[in-house]
Amino acid sequence: MQTTAVILSGPKDLGLGCLGLVDPTAGDLVVEIAHSGISTGTEKLFWSGTMPPFPGMGYPLVPGYEACGEVVEAAPETGFRVGDTVFVPGANCFADDAGGPVRGLFGGAPSRLVTSAKRAVRIDAGLGAEGALLALAATARHALAGFNTALPDLIVGHGTLGRLLARLTVAAGAPA
Repeated sequence: MQTTAVILSGPKDLGLGCLGLVDPTAGDLVVEIAHSGISTGTEKLFWSGTMPPFPGMGYPLVPGYEACGEVVEAAPETGFRVGDTVFVPGANCFADDAGGPVRGLFGGAPSRLVTSAKRAVRIDAGLGAEGALLALAATARHALAGFNTALPDLIVGHGTLGRLLARLTVAAGAPA
C-alpha cells in the first residue's frame, strides 16, 4: 500500500513524496486523512534545522502532530467501521525504502496511514478541520482544570495552544 505524504527531507527541504505503508495487522485501522496539524514550535525548529537533538529525531520525517480522517479499512474486532471519522495522534507506519527509513516521528501528514485502533478516537464528522485539534484542545482544557486552579489573567503566546487557552478562558467567564 502506498501513500502520498509531506516529507521534510532536511532543513528547509519540504515536499510531497510517495511512501510505502506497513501492512495493517489485526487491531489496526487504515485512515484516509482529511486534515492534519503541525506544531508551530517543534516542527518549525525541524524546518529551520535548529531543533536540539533528542532520541528518535532525524530526517527525513513526515510531520504532523495530529490528524483526522475517515476509516477506510477496519477489522470487526477494532470496534470501528468503514466510514467512521476519527482523530489520530500521528503515526509511525512508513515502510523503509531503498533510501532508508522515513521517520514517522509525528507522522500525521500523509494522505493515508495505518494505526492501531487503540490510538484512534471516533469524532463527529461535522468538526471538519477542527477535528485535528482534539489533542491540543485537551491539553488546553487540562491546563485550566484541576484543584485550586484560577483562570489566568494573561496568556502569553499566540500559537494554536495559546489561542485555545484564550478561548476556553473566555468561555469559562473571564473577561476578554
